[in-house]
Amino acid sequence: MKGVEKARLALEDMRVGADSFPETFLRLAMSDARLPEPELQLRLDPDDPWSPSADLGYRRFRIAVQYDGAPHLTREQQTRDNRRDEAFTNAGWSYFKANADDLAEGFSGLIVRIKRAKLRTRGHLRPMLGGNMGRK
Repeated sequence: MKGVEKARLALEDMRVGADSFPETFLRLAMSDARLPEPELQLRLDPDDPWSPSADLGYRRFRIAVQYDGAPHLTREQQTRDNRRDEAFTNAGWSYFKANADDLAEGFSGLIVRIKRAKLRTRGHLRPMLGGNMGRK
């Protein structure tokens, strides 16, 4: 029965949309730190299927987080990543990139920075472009 209990508990933590184990570990660490549940595969403009997306984040606080693992080390992927990063920062979002070093420390430093950004944006958000970008 222990395996069934563990499986039920694991099902509660599962989400569709994470592209890697480190993204899932990051989301769970954020939850453990009492941050709200982040949106996965967060599009800059949710009405545009070609809009750049981050692995996870908070639209209402304009915070985006990207986990860059080994697949992000090729020149071609770095070019795409740089354009995505610029799109979020040019739109006024707080944008964070995590890697294996962050994972090794349980994302603790990253979570502190995300919490600071969340506090900074509370009540100070500008209207956002796009149909429903300001609503969630």
